[in-house]
Amino acid sequence: MEAVLVRMLDLLGHSPILQALTSAVPLAIAVAGLAGWRAKVPHTLPLAVWGGLLGLWIFVPLPVTDPQLQAFRNFVSILCWLWLVRGWGRLVLTEWPAPIWSHWIVGTLLLLVPVVGAVVLIRGL
Repeated sequence: MEAVLVRMLDLLGHSPILQALTSAVPLAIAVAGLAGWRAKVPHTLPLAVWGGLLGLWIFVPLPVTDPQLQAFRNFVSILCWLWLVRGWGRLVLTEWPAPIWSHWIVGTLLLLVPVVGAVVLIRGL
């Protein structure tokens, strides 16, 4: 059972399409935050700033050779990604999401992540 779990995590971790989708979510949240800020929706500018910073954190290549530092960087990235998605979800559920097109992009990406993950697992196992 443990070997199957390790194989599943390996498949999910090395899928380029899944990595691209999960990496695009913070940038889409940043775009939605900026569009909401321009539409005068409260509490959207901090979301845009944090989304942009997380996008930079994910996309800027830092030469980390130590495996423990790389694992720590991945752990921080995952926690920040979850925190950002939670913040976006709270904003969408409590405020009227304007402009709606930007939040549809984020929602579509978030719906595609589990679907693509399931396809990757089905094809790999």
